[in-house]
Amino acid sequence: MGLLAREYVKRDGRGKSRKVQEITTFDHPGIFDTPYDPAKHRHFILRELRYRTGPAPAFLGWNKKKSERLSKYERHVPVQWKAAILRDAPLLKGFFAEQPKWREKMLNWCEANIAADSSTKK
Repeated sequence: MGLLAREYVKRDGRGKSRKVQEITTFDHPGIFDTPYDPAKHRHFILRELRYRTGPAPAFLGWNKKKSERLSKYERHVPVQWKAAILRDAPLLKGFFAEQPKWREKMLNWCEANIAADSSTKK
C-alpha cells in the first residue's frame, strides 16, 4: 500500500480516457524529504512501522528466524530508515513529534536487522 502522489487522465489515440494514479512507497527516492501532513501520512507511516517491527506476517511463515524475515531485496530498508531517522528527515520528524515511542522502537529494529545482516554475510 502506498501514498497517492498524483492523479491524472490519460487519453489514447482513439480518444478513450482512463484515470492514472501514481503511488509513492518508501522505496521512492526522496520520500523522507516530504513535509509531514498528519492527515495524509500518519496511517501510511504507522502501517509500515507495524509491518516492520511487529510479529512476522503469516505469509512469511511462523518458523522464520528474525534474520530471515527480510528478503535479499529488502536488505537496504533498515539502513535507509536508520539514516532517515538519525538525520531528522521532515516526514519522520513530524511523525515522531506526535508518536515519540516509535522512534526508539524503529531504531532498535534497524540496529537488530543491520547486525543480523552483517552476521549472515560472514
